[in-house]
Amino acid sequence: MANKVLLFGLINSAQKYLTGEMFNYKVNATGSSLTKSQIWTIEFSKQDSPLVHIKSFFNRYIAADKDGRITCDQEVPTPNCDFLMMLHPDGRVSFQSERSKRYLGGNQDNITCFAQAISDSEKWVPHLVIHPSVNMFNPGRKRYLRLNEQNGKMFCDKNQPWGADCVMTLYFDIKEKKYAIRTATGSFVACNGKTEPEITNKTLYRLEIQNGMISLKDMHGKFLSAKDCNVKTIKTSNPSMDELFTINPSPGQISIMSLANERYISCKPGPAVYSNVSDIKDAGNFQIMMDSTTKKVCFQNISKHYLAVGAKGFIEVSKQLDFHCWFQIIYNCEKATLKASDGRYVTVNAGGQLLVGPISTGRQEEFVLKLTNRSQLILQSEFGFVGILPGKQSLVCNRPMFEASKITSTADGFYQFKVASLDKYWELNKEDAITATGEESVNFTIELITSDQMIIRGPNGKYILAESDGSFRAAGEDAKSASLFRY
Repeated sequence: MANKVLLFGLINSAQKYLTGEMFNYKVNATGSSLTKSQIWTIEFSKQDSPLVHIKSFFNRYIAADKDGRITCDQEVPTPNCDFLMMLHPDGRVSFQSERSKRYLGGNQDNITCFAQAISDSEKWVPHLVIHPSVNMFNPGRKRYLRLNEQNGKMFCDKNQPWGADCVMTLYFDIKEKKYAIRTATGSFVACNGKTEPEITNKTLYRLEIQNGMISLKDMHGKFLSAKDCNVKTIKTSNPSMDELFTINPSPGQISIMSLANERYISCKPGPAVYSNVSDIKDAGNFQIMMDSTTKKVCFQNISKHYLAVGAKGFIEVSKQLDFHCWFQIIYNCEKATLKASDGRYVTVNAGGQLLVGPISTGRQEEFVLKLTNRSQLILQSEFGFVGILPGKQSLVCNRPMFEASKITSTADGFYQFKVASLDKYWELNKEDAITATGEESVNFTIELITSDQMIIRGPNGKYILAESDGSFRAAGEDAKSASLFRY
């Protein structure tokens, strides 16, 4: 069993991605962009060891025989699959077969493990594969990075990655082969720990892999550090745990507002749950978790407790995830109702307390589920990221790189999206395709399925569909036909 795993694309000196072919399980370096065939899982077999296995997207391992021939058909790793991963000062990596002591390299269809010494052909740039919206955890401090909006500085002092201030966006500069870290306000983390409005040399870092974690090196060779909880680069020849980070997907978080009293649900100390606060704080944010079999969801709070139906029908906070914690979300455009496992709906009484009771719905049972920890929307379909075709204003869903859209929303649950690079809103053309041409905002609705997946409904009342040719249209008749997007 692997100790840690990271997913990467591997770019060679000819600027091509290492590619795994399902046909005859061949390996080449012909990929011009990062798609499924170019995604490799690096499995770190032992803690504090450079020994790794390299697994393709179709779950086969790269192996090198004594003659340097490369195959990728092993379902489980054999001794021929053992490689030592070596890190170079510029962030590139090399892979040495532990058996033959030869190095993995080559170009086009000639990928071998035969070189006795490392040249440029045996050096690979790791391109991290993860949805760009992430939380960054420092194992030295045992805390998460967050932005202090008041002074524009970064700190590493959050116990839980709760709220928009902990959401970072990783931007990979394909030309420089470096990373920038964007905060929820749209600014970029600079090497002095402050933020800057644009990407500059001060905000770009080389990614280095250390024992299944990453470190980030600035233009002066200094490493981004969380020492003393202040985030900035420091000079060190041997990165410690303060300079290492784990990059985790950032789950979406929501608030739940009752339309009956226009107040938000909050989990304050005590078992009872009320809809009685006018502003959203950590106690009013929840993550949606779905049961893949029943498709029901539960709502987890910052303390990792759950909303549940209590013995007398009142909604309370439960430490245990059991039958009483599961609900069905039923969307009606921008509104939603919550049905408990016994078929009754969650409602709000005159005092703002939540309970279940009616078997039909009215205004007292209507809620707005609002996404709270995303200031920008980065959508990923099964075919790639939602982005802009070069030289055009049409949105497509099969781009190798994302195009971020700024999110605004109304109090009653509608969303508007503006493509940041064009400063234009999403709107529909005559064919119901989505374009970035709007001068004024247009209302869309979001239906959150889990903490990382959503479906979207257009202003024409139809659901957005993603197709393999890149088509991105509001043409789905119902939620079942809608495309799922990671966010």
